[in-house]
Amino acid sequence: MRTMTRLFTAAALTMLVTTLGVAPLSTPAYAATPTCTDVVRKYSASGERMFIPVYYSTLNDTCLMRRGNYDNNAVKYLQEVLRDIYHYDIAVDGDFGPATENALIRLQRQLRITADGIYGPQTRDAICWPVYYGSGCWWYDE
Repeated sequence: MRTMTRLFTAAALTMLVTTLGVAPLSTPAYAATPTCTDVVRKYSASGERMFIPVYYSTLNDTCLMRRGNYDNNAVKYLQEVLRDIYHYDIAVDGDFGPATENALIRLQRQLRITADGIYGPQTRDAICWPVYYGSGCWWYDE
């Protein structure tokens, strides 16, 4: 009886994968997104310079930072922005711990975006990134 049940289950899963074209127990999309590891210089359309977190190996700016990331330049830069631009009293140590997570959740609520404490594309696009050699902010999607 167990063999019949296993065969039926395997056949049903095979048909589901074939019909839908996807595995029913796939990993979440964020699992494939790399962790931000460093920052790189970007320029706005008007030539203003700012820095943005990236996954350094590919310079991919669609990356994540979350609690548990540590010894990381991208986390350190996010902490600087949270402290210097948004005035959250947190350490700039490159360790994405509870204080950084709580500050990011508060900022995400303030920006009216998903408040999950995870830095990703939605947060990247909503944050005011400081412009260097000038004043003001630059939003990533500009």
